[in-house]
Amino acid sequence: MLARLLHRCGLHLGAESDLMPAAADNPDGFWEHLRFVKLNDEILNAVGAAWDLPPSERSTFDSANLLPLRAKARLLLEEFEGRTPWGWKDPRNCLTLPFWKSLLPDLKSVIIVRNPLEVAYSMHKRNGTSYALGLRLWELYNRRLLTISPDERLITSYDAFFADPANELRKIAAFIGLPDGATIAEASSLVAVQRRHTTFTLEQMIDTGIGEPIVELYRTLTGGPARDRTSAAAETHSVGDDRDQLGGTESQLRTSLPDSEDIRKELATRRGDETRHEEEITRHQTTIEGLRQELSLNSIRAAGEINRRDGRIEELQKAYAHLDKLLEAERDHRNQLYTELDRIRQELSLERNQRNQLYTELDRIRQEARAAKSQTEADQNELAQLRERFAQSNQLLQTISVRLTDFESRNVFLT
Repeated sequence: MLARLLHRCGLHLGAESDLMPAAADNPDGFWEHLRFVKLNDEILNAVGAAWDLPPSERSTFDSANLLPLRAKARLLLEEFEGRTPWGWKDPRNCLTLPFWKSLLPDLKSVIIVRNPLEVAYSMHKRNGTSYALGLRLWELYNRRLLTISPDERLITSYDAFFADPANELRKIAAFIGLPDGATIAEASSLVAVQRRHTTFTLEQMIDTGIGEPIVELYRTLTGGPARDRTSAAAETHSVGDDRDQLGGTESQLRTSLPDSEDIRKELATRRGDETRHEEEITRHQTTIEGLRQELSLNSIRAAGEINRRDGRIEELQKAYAHLDKLLEAERDHRNQLYTELDRIRQELSLERNQRNQLYTELDRIRQEARAAKSQTEADQNELAQLRERFAQSNQLLQTISVRLTDFESRNVFLT
């Protein structure tokens, strides 16, 4: 929701084709830059983590295997040069923020906090994630946000956008350098109250017994008891900008935040709770030490598993090398067959040419034979005519002979 409102106020989020499309459960769109999301996943994978398996707090994201990802990140950031202000939304930024801070020293973060029960419910409904895992991830993600310098972050409440969205947008606009104008009123009108289907209060959180650390963290993020407890969705919107545009003195940054008697009371209450928090931290340190020992044992087991996998990998590499040799021999044999096939094709081509020549000669002979046959038929016709004339001549000669005999007989008689 917040990314959509800031985009309407003038925050550049990248090309529309790079933004995650809307879905049935979120028709207004997710407004997440897919290439930033993909790169964040690759960064987490490079340090042996994932969005649902956060890395250790000691992870500095400066190992050598992240160098290719830094190059990809620089190429991606270059596409936003000259677009002021610009930013991107991705909850994974809570985990990978040290990586991005090394590339964008003036990076500022806008954090919108949601009731952890609502987050766990939403994750369970969308991904089938257990409520326990959803609450644990909410705590891990949001505790990382407290490591951000107060001058480089602004924490807002999801619930505040359903009460006074214009006021929240003005605070954020002043923090990241957006113009305060008519677009804020226009963006505020986009808040759809009817689409907020799930709401939990602080009292309901306590009744569920989710744990004092999560309750206290939620209260810290939302500003203490003087603030409304129905905050929703923890999302981190990292906003990058040029140093000149996002720079400014500490006093200028502080004047963009509300300064009232209520907030001073909240700060005093928060200081009074520090002693109780320290006792809670001491109580949890024992649990953490046990978890560390268990993690150490798991690391030993993981090392053994890695060694076994390394042995298996070595066997596979040998098998692949042998397979490469077989494939090379097969390629050589195939090349020989192709050479022989080319030779046979050339011979067939020569034979085909010779056969075509023979067919041409045969056609010439057939034509001559047909011509000779025609001449023979003409000669036969002429011979038949001659025979007929000869027969007629014989008959005429026979008639003349009979007449001559008759004439001689009459001549003898007369003589």
